[in-house]
Amino acid sequence: MTDSATNELHAFFADAHVGVFHRRPDGIVLFEYDQPGKGTPLSLSLPRDRPHQPDAAGAWLDGLLPDRPVVRERWARERGLPDAEPFTLLTAYGEDVAGAVSLTTRPDGPGPSSGPSIYASDDDIAARIAAIRRESSSWIDPRVKPRMSLAGAQGKFTLARTPAGWGWPTWAMPSTHILKPPSDEYKQVEQLEHASLTLARAVGLAAPESGVLTVLGERTFIVERFDRADGRRLHAEDMNQALGRSTDDKYKVPAARVARLLAEHGQDREFVRQLAFNAAIGNADAHAKNYSVLLAGDQARLAPIYDTVPTVLYPGHDERYAMSIGNARHPAGLTERNWRALAADAGLDGDQVWEDAQAVMRQVAERYEDTYGEHLPDAHRQRVMRDHSRKLRKAIPTGNPVTPAMPTAPGRDGARVRRGCTADCYYSTSPASTCTCACGGEHHGKGNAGATGAGVQVVGGQAFIPAASGDSQPADD
Repeated sequence: MTDSATNELHAFFADAHVGVFHRRPDGIVLFEYDQPGKGTPLSLSLPRDRPHQPDAAGAWLDGLLPDRPVVRERWARERGLPDAEPFTLLTAYGEDVAGAVSLTTRPDGPGPSSGPSIYASDDDIAARIAAIRRESSSWIDPRVKPRMSLAGAQGKFTLARTPAGWGWPTWAMPSTHILKPPSDEYKQVEQLEHASLTLARAVGLAAPESGVLTVLGERTFIVERFDRADGRRLHAEDMNQALGRSTDDKYKVPAARVARLLAEHGQDREFVRQLAFNAAIGNADAHAKNYSVLLAGDQARLAPIYDTVPTVLYPGHDERYAMSIGNARHPAGLTERNWRALAADAGLDGDQVWEDAQAVMRQVAERYEDTYGEHLPDAHRQRVMRDHSRKLRKAIPTGNPVTPAMPTAPGRDGARVRRGCTADCYYSTSPASTCTCACGGEHHGKGNAGATGAGVQVVGGQAFIPAASGDSQPADD
């Protein structure tokens, strides 16, 4: 491979070449589209119709990788790379990343260089869960030379659900699920995160299907990817990337800044609902990388909510919000005044913001102790839960509850589409024919999209029509 090749990283949507990342001798990374002004942008921070900020391309690549330097350095060693810079790492790990993009040094695409598909046995999956549980930096199995990357701090890995079973993802076999093993520090986190996503759907938010998977005695949280549908990649990015910020800035982005950007795409109200949900459950780690958008053409839709861990239930964890809401950085300070301050900072309607926020918080408050209580075996954490529940109820005014509209997606004859099974059944290792939940086995192994007819796919409650070019177009709704 020539030096020039290692300083060029080609971006593909499926098999369509989108553009090239160029690494200059001084380390600055720039991105150049093949067709400026046309098609889905790689990022809201890398628009097709105007110049980019000089550091936006490098920051976007940085956002595709694990947050912790120790994980990046381990990845570089395991593949014999000269350094752990984002550009360098993605020459080896860029085939299956967040969104629809695949990255390669080959101008003709990954193609045959990806090698044959490698399937994961129960022994392989159990070993990977156990390895991450023991050592959180052990994200990947070097024996299979993985070509995937995930962002975040918690140890995790991806798998592709196929008719032949679970497989390690490649360019040709996109991952469909993310698995996040628990650690000794955060006991029951797999159950609490699954419970949170179930609660999110119950209060009207779009959320991916999730569950707790046990393989040969090893337990892990498992969630369907909202940026995958029927074996295809849908383009997405997190809000930190959309704002052109590096991973190190993820805790420095206020909620008002995210809301202002999303308001340009009519997505501010859904963001307020997600923000209120995270505040209500006590998720103090909902930073700018834990909100995302799905991109298609010139449209951006807020992605389904994810990474919903009620960190307040872990004594010793910092309770301060990762994103300030008005002047509030702590559950005890979250009042109507702060929601209205958020609205003023973002240029939004204060009455609407407060109505949407209190509606979600009220519904969470009604279900909070029932949702989490059964997963907290020790008396101390039960007391912490009840204390947070009291603070939450105090932040909500008395009076008639305000119920937000449930998210809908077009289905046959306009009917609402039912997606997936109950989690315990959906993720069981038994055949679909033995499914006992309402789907009767219909959805087993189908990824995260329910078929709605007329080529429409539902992703976390949002409808997208796959385009032949590899982009995905939002369906009219």
